[in-house]
Formats: sequence, C-alpha cells, structure tokens
Amino acid sequence: MKDIAKKKNKMLCVVLSRPDCPPCEHYVQNIDELYKHLASKAIFNIVNVSLPENQWYLHWLCTGGSPTTCIFSPDGELIAVVAGIKRNAVECIKLSIAGDTQCADYFHARHYFAKDGQRMQALNALLSGKQNLDKGEDIRHIISASLNQSTNPYAIYLKSLNEEKQGHHEEAVFWAEQFLDAISSNSYYSRVYSNVLGQIKTIINPNYSPFDEGMLSVTKELSLGDHQLNQSTPFSLMLTNTGKSPLLVHDIRLSCSCVKIKGERRLALQPGESQKMEFIFTADVKGNVIREITFFSNGVYLMETVKITATVM
Repeated sequence: MKDIAKKKNKMLCVVLSRPDCPPCEHYVQNIDELYKHLASKAIFNIVNVSLPENQWYLHWLCTGGSPTTCIFSPDGELIAVVAGIKRNAVECIKLSIAGDTQCADYFHARHYFAKDGQRMQALNALLSGKQNLDKGEDIRHIISASLNQSTNPYAIYLKSLNEEKQGHHEEAVFWAEQFLDAISSNSYYSRVYSNVLGQIKTIINPNYSPFDEGMLSVTKELSLGDHQLNQSTPFSLMLTNTGKSPLLVHDIRLSCSCVKIKGERRLALQPGESQKMEFIFTADVKGNVIREITFFSNGVYLMETVKITATVM
C-alpha cells in the first residue's frame, strides 16, 4: 500500500481499527463518504490491531485507543496522528491530508513527553528503527536520538531488543529493566504493552517462565441482575493468586463513579491465597448497563478486567 501511495503521489491514511469496536466499524463503513472530495489526494488502509502482527502500531504510538488515523506523506513520512472520530477529529484529518498539520499534534494522545515540535519526528525515528531492526540492522544511533526526543516506552523496548541482537547482553538487560520499571509504574502502559512483557523478561532471565510468577485469577464477568434506578447493591469479587510467587495488586480502576470500592485499593496475596474484595454498585442510568473493574498487579498479566452487567428499570 505504501508503494502504491508513493507511485500515485497520494497521502496514505492508515486507520487502526478493531472488529469489537462499534465506533471503528461505523467509521470504516463511512470513510468513502467522509473523504470523497479528497479521493484524489489520499488512500485509506484499514489495519486490524487486534491481530498479533499488527499490535506493534499501538506500541509505537503508545496508545490503546481506536480508531486512530496515521497520515503519511507520499514519501512515507508520518505527518499526523489523529485519535477518534468526532467531528473536529475528522476535520483535522481532512486538513492534514490537504497539507495543514497544525492540528495533528493536538489530537494525538499525550501519554508520554516529547520535546516541543518533535513528536512526529520522534515517531518517524522509532518507525525507521523498528523497520531496520526487523531487517537485522543495528539501530543504536536511531534509538539514541529517539530517547533524546521523547519518553515513549517503545524506544526503550527497541533499545533492549537491539542490544540483545547485537550481542550486548548486559546492556540489553539494563534497558529491559528500564522498560519494566516504566510499564509497572503506569497503568496505561501496562495495558498497551502487556503482550510484550514475556519477551522482555526473557532477556533479563533466559530461563524465565510465566508459571513462576504470581498470577491473579478473578471472574471475567459478573451479572448483578435487575435493579431499580438509584438502587445500591453490594457485591464482592474473589481474587486468588494461582501463581508461584507473591502477588501485589497495586491499583484498581473503576469505569464509572457508580461502582465504589469498600476498603483499600492495594492487596497482597501469597501463592494459593484468596481474598474477597467488596464493592457497591449504584444504578445511575436505565437500560442494559456494562461497567468494568480493572485490577493492576505485578503478576504475569499486569492487568485483569472484570465486566459488570446489570439491567436497570
């Protein structure tokens, strides 16, 4: 697709989407209509980031959100990243395709620091580094420049992989530990980079096994049944450490104020130990309600999400 865009001298718009994302589906279905007056200037390519081979896009951009549109010049340079599909985001995409990228940095989620005016430059450097690393090339200088421009964790990740490929094991371990420190202290990063943790931990310990770590086990979904509007209902979740090492639940995120925790947000579990956590759900809107509780821990899986459902009448 990149070669076609270059040959036709058109912008390439890569739309990061998921099949389980209703806004993504709506956006993809309406792309031709939304940008019909720009058909001579841009090519749109839909990428399913739920597929393992495409998840590097999320790591590179440090985002868990979709849809997100990456706009490349005909020469392959990233010029804009626009998150979402609200009217002003769509207008920003149109402006960027037309060559006006002043709005692009505003719509790119700022989950890491980048020097003023260097966000796209840093992302381009990281993309080049990723592509060259895939070819087996030494990307040390590219990544060093990226680390000076931003705090994007993907730069630290690529740095560790590159040092390991170059046979610099001690350096690779150092950067792998830096990456884990950054991820474990940030719940958003924990979600974005959860599927590369095993790879990084294997650099630190070639004999690493996920079965040797702590492992949080909790039900994936809980139905609270029928409720009247404004009715409050207590409920509990049983948390168990089914791993072989001590487990620390260091944060709990609630998707709305209608769910509250009774007690502390931190919990320590020895191997095989279980503890019950108490919550209160208040029915604040009518209809079929879906809420989420996300637990963050130092276990093999840094986050576990429980879906809470209820019918409010």
